Amino acid sequence: MLLITLLSISEMFGQSVIRYYLASKGSNNPDGSIMNPFSNFDQVQQKIRNRTDRKTNVQVILRGGTYYLKKPIVFTPKDGGDSLHSIEYIAYKDEKVILNGGTVLSGKWVKSDKNSIWKLKLSAYDKRYGVFRALFVNGKRLPRAASDTMFSKGPIGKFASSYKVLDFPAIRRLVKDSIDVFCGFIYADNVLDSIRDLSGEVIVYNSWEASWHTIRNIDKKNHIINFENPATYPVGFYGPKIRFRIENSEDYLDSPGEWLLKSDISEVWYFARRGEDPNQLKFIAPIVDSLVIIKGDSNTGALVRNLKFSNINFQYSSSSWGVHRIAEVDKNKNSANFPWIRFDKGFSSNQAALDCGSSIYLEAATGCSFNYCSFSHLGNYAIWIGQFSSNNIVANCKIYDNGGGGIIIGFDITGGKRKSWPDGKSPAFNQVKGCVINDCGKVFPSGVGIGVMQANHTLLKSNIIHDLPYSGISVGWTYDRSENYTTDNLIDGNYIFNVMKVLADGAGIYTLGKQTGTRYTNNYIKNIYKSKHAIGSDNNGFFFDQSSSDFDVSGNTVVNIQNGEYRFNHSDSTQLKMRNNHFQKNSPNNNVLEQAIRKWNN
Repeated sequence: MLLITLLSISEMFGQSVIRYYLASKGSNNPDGSIMNPFSNFDQVQQKIRNRTDRKTNVQVILRGGTYYLKKPIVFTPKDGGDSLHSIEYIAYKDEKVILNGGTVLSGKWVKSDKNSIWKLKLSAYDKRYGVFRALFVNGKRLPRAASDTMFSKGPIGKFASSYKVLDFPAIRRLVKDSIDVFCGFIYADNVLDSIRDLSGEVIVYNSWEASWHTIRNIDKKNHIINFENPATYPVGFYGPKIRFRIENSEDYLDSPGEWLLKSDISEVWYFARRGEDPNQLKFIAPIVDSLVIIKGDSNTGALVRNLKFSNINFQYSSSSWGVHRIAEVDKNKNSANFPWIRFDKGFSSNQAALDCGSSIYLEAATGCSFNYCSFSHLGNYAIWIGQFSSNNIVANCKIYDNGGGGIIIGFDITGGKRKSWPDGKSPAFNQVKGCVINDCGKVFPSGVGIGVMQANHTLLKSNIIHDLPYSGISVGWTYDRSENYTTDNLIDGNYIFNVMKVLADGAGIYTLGKQTGTRYTNNYIKNIYKSKHAIGSDNNGFFFDQSSSDFDVSGNTVVNIQNGEYRFNHSDSTQLKMRNNHFQKNSPNNNVLEQAIRKWNN
């Protein structure tokens, strides 16, 4: 009887394991054994799908090395486990495994007639992947050729009376058929009068977001720069003086280590350091948008179940481009009015830059996990746990040096509940625990460390979030007090410091809308400042933004905050339960813990 019981327990918890091996340079006649490992993910996925014994766990053990991806690895319900058995992809003991969405640039670098500038003609293989906006050497992100920070003087004169400061109704009206309002401004102090190369890309910083643009022309007589694509908000909406910077123009390739891409002639230019020969370096350019897509079928209820990843490094993905949050009907109308408009260029999004996408995407997935993994050198968010996904875990992971933010849980539709949507659309019972998220927002500064939008029963616990251009944690996606899907979340014991380093009107923890049953407990927020040229409202420890209500804030510590430990906007303390918090505007700046984190993180 005891033996039967033990066997039943063993079967119940799937303790028996089938193991397949995968190597970056696999066998010519692979069978998945350690001696004849598979050479690509398609082979191992096919083996898992065709296995006859399904009452076991499966481990795919990846041998050390770099696995270059030319397209995302897609996992469907057939590639997952069931409610009792898991499929796990795990690194071989003490071996480093990298899933790499980049390509190594090939060819010979030739020194030009300009001092220290070397040029590489891209091969046909490299050109296939189009424009890339990041380049890495030996795991380090190289700075793209860039101007100093410059400033606008105000909107173009003929548009000056079209809108007022923070005139949201006017913006919503103008975007429908007057997109030229969003496509230029007067620049200050003659800063562009001597520019020659107009092929660069311009980043314009507003208050809580930033947009990217290509240059249509520059009127140097009247000091006007015109863009081919629109900004989210025109200059003058926040005020006349807005920061901007030009990247990827040869006028600004003037410092060692900088680079640019001349896509029109398929060349990369590099400003070499003293004594450096680029032919001795390994340059990697990101080419794949997403590395892993885990997607079930919400219509049929076929979920991807119990798919796990352990000790794997996810690196290099490209950035989304040609993205603008404008309705198609409005794009068509504006395109008819302004034949020069290019919605396929640049990038303009709203808060948190969710449109930049993610390198790992989950939809209709349950019981999936990422444990002791790293996500670095990406062009977008690291992970997005999307609709119809539940009980997924991201634990003990490092997320750093990414173009977007860290992790998003939810879906990107603002407002209250829809009768046409089942409650299961809202991601539920997902967890992010013990992760370190830092130095993100390299391309999209409004990316957040962790965002929870239209998700319920989420646990964010014991995470360390630091050195970001915008908010550390952002929860809520509804601007009024209507019932919505952001409920019953627990944000507990997180350590957030040195965020809000570039933009404004955010916080260590930012909240929005009604959040019934949510609790913010035992978080430690420290060192929140506002950069010299940031515009708009203050940066805070907690920012309870519009209609923040119906949740609990207790046992938190907020210290060393320049503008204020907490702030309300169209909300107030009567709508919250605030108990036993310690708010102290200034405190001794003890960096011992921060230094320990940085040492571990490196």
